Amino acid sequence: MGKIIAIVNQKGNVGKTTTTTFLGKALTNQKKKVLIIDLDPLSNAIALYDTSSQEVLPLSECMEGRATLNDCIMRVENDGLSIAFGGKHLIGFEISALNQTNREQVLAASLKDVKDCYDYILIDSPSSLGLLTMNALAAADEIIIPIRCDNSIFEGMAELLRTIDDVSNSLNPQLTIAGFLITHVNAELRSTSINLKEIHTCYGSKVLHTLITSDGDLLVNYTQLATELFA
Repeated sequence: MGKIIAIVNQKGNVGKTTTTTFLGKALTNQKKKVLIIDLDPLSNAIALYDTSSQEVLPLSECMEGRATLNDCIMRVENDGLSIAFGGKHLIGFEISALNQTNREQVLAASLKDVKDCYDYILIDSPSSLGLLTMNALAAADEIIIPIRCDNSIFEGMAELLRTIDDVSNSLNPQLTIAGFLITHVNAELRSTSINLKEIHTCYGSKVLHTLITSDGDLLVNYTQLATELFA
């Protein structure tokens, strides 16, 4: 049964899509079967892959009940990586599902039919705490929270943690935080050491050891992260 991991932070430009795509690549390099759920309507993840030879339905078709998740999944690599693309059509789900019962658990229900086919399912969530992010939290076993290493490290974090706590108490009692992932680390900035210290002081053992550096090899960084999390 695949482990479902949501990459969540309502703050933009912290590295959610980068984390999802490069962690997925690192895991497939370790011979794992990985499914990426692109739940961000503004994501440009599709630009990273050659999809010209495949025709599948957008993820919104599944989320709005017109198709199964399998209808929305395409194989994008020969080494075990698949993806369900979201795109701008997902914006309609947040509108159409407002009066729908169990609207926060649509993705969780859809994943039941496919999760046994993968080792890991990674969910790229949008930069909001709206219905799509709630679906990501309700479906996930674990959460990775990317934090950009700059002066806005705690911006919106209290609200995010309250939301995670609410979901774990109501919709998804198995939900846990795998760790806080520090991204965009620039060792040349004087503020970096101060920001790192503040993050560790606040979140302690939940801070992941792997640092995503601003000038480093992303695949190397995320291979280290995959080893830290899943070895």
